[in-house]
Amino acid sequence: METAPGETVERKVKWPDDFPDETQRGKTKTVRVQLLEVKRKELPALDDAFARELGEFESLEALRAAVRADMEANAVREADAQVRQQLVDQIVEANPFDVPTSWVDRLSTAYADAYQVPEEERDRFVQEFRPMAETQVRRDLVVDAIAEREKLAASEAEIDDRISEMATERKIDAGQLYSTLQKAGRIPELERSITEEKVFKYLLEQNQAG
Repeated sequence: METAPGETVERKVKWPDDFPDETQRGKTKTVRVQLLEVKRKELPALDDAFARELGEFESLEALRAAVRADMEANAVREADAQVRQQLVDQIVEANPFDVPTSWVDRLSTAYADAYQVPEEERDRFVQEFRPMAETQVRRDLVVDAIAEREKLAASEAEIDDRISEMATERKIDAGQLYSTLQKAGRIPELERSITEEKVFKYLLEQNQAG
């Protein structure tokens, strides 16, 4: 039964068994409620004004184009990640090897620290995360082995070029960006990213050639 603003309704309500007042638990009482007003949320119109409120978009079409670009980029990243994992799986299947337990434990603990998992939850978190940690360690070992064998490790020149590209995109000085990344300890992360790109490019070329 619907109630209009200004109307009053009465209903019988049974207090729950965990009600704070123990003397009232389980009792049924009549409750009177008066509806003062009804509010509804309305979505804003999808127009140019809405687009300008969200950021540097001159029109709704510009906003839509940006959203499409983001979705397409995300789809490409997901597809790329799937291809990379398939390549690793093929290598592991052809060349099975054991993963050092200590490395898996170290990575699991590192993630627990990064996510600030409470002490009482750490053991459960580490056990649940263990399969993912083992997959990551195995992937890293494969990449490292191929990078070393094929001389695909990122060079200083390649790191400098990548930082210059990033600086151009962000419209800042390359030297300033390098200093920022260095202070944040992110140069090894960038080096690793470039090395992985080279390794998976090599694997993809070998896979296509085969």
